[in-house]
Amino acid sequence: MDEAGLERLATLLRIDLRGTDGYGMLSGIVAWIDDDGERLLDVIHFSLQIPTRMTKRWDELEILLAYGGSMWAATGKGLQRRVHATAMEAFDTVIAVPDNASDHLARAWTGAYGRNSHPASAWHHSIKAVEASLRTVVYPNNPMATLAHIISELKIGRWKLEVRGPARNYAIDPLIEMLELVWPDPNRLDTTTSEPPATREEACAVVQLAVAIVQWARGGQIVKR
Repeated sequence: MDEAGLERLATLLRIDLRGTDGYGMLSGIVAWIDDDGERLLDVIHFSLQIPTRMTKRWDELEILLAYGGSMWAATGKGLQRRVHATAMEAFDTVIAVPDNASDHLARAWTGAYGRNSHPASAWHHSIKAVEASLRTVVYPNNPMATLAHIISELKIGRWKLEVRGPARNYAIDPLIEMLELVWPDPNRLDTTTSEPPATREEACAVVQLAVAIVQWARGGQIVKR
């Protein structure tokens, strides 16, 4: 019985199990679930995250969840909303590069698809990831350039996107339109216009756009004419 692991789990779940042994803590956690599906998901989510004595076979759990048609996928970092395998592969490929953009993308993905979604965080870190990747291409000598500066430069500068497009002219316009879907952030406190907060669905779309844009920036598909 991993009493230290159970103690960590109970602490995360805010269950007071002081004065009980391992079996008592396990019984207390099971009693806390009490046929509540959301509480069960919380137990699974935090169990996948906390350090324990035994290796967690989250991949075996993921097979069961996938076969059962669950909307949740098991990962080494907890439960995440299930996405199409192609989108997941693109995300994993992008964050495999150890840099600032990858760090922000990882946080954006958790905000959009994590067990406890946070659309505002997902949107914010998507912008930061795009800024970090495009800044090295468009403003390599200005580490303070924002996405607004980058969009302005792309509009007035001689830039092209190495995707030929319907006119076969490698226009940068499609990229600019994608960036204008991402910016400005509707959750910013300094916005002059009050608007509803971002939804989870919007945040997921913005994160997917950010993944593609970061890939293009790293792959040399955004260049000066």
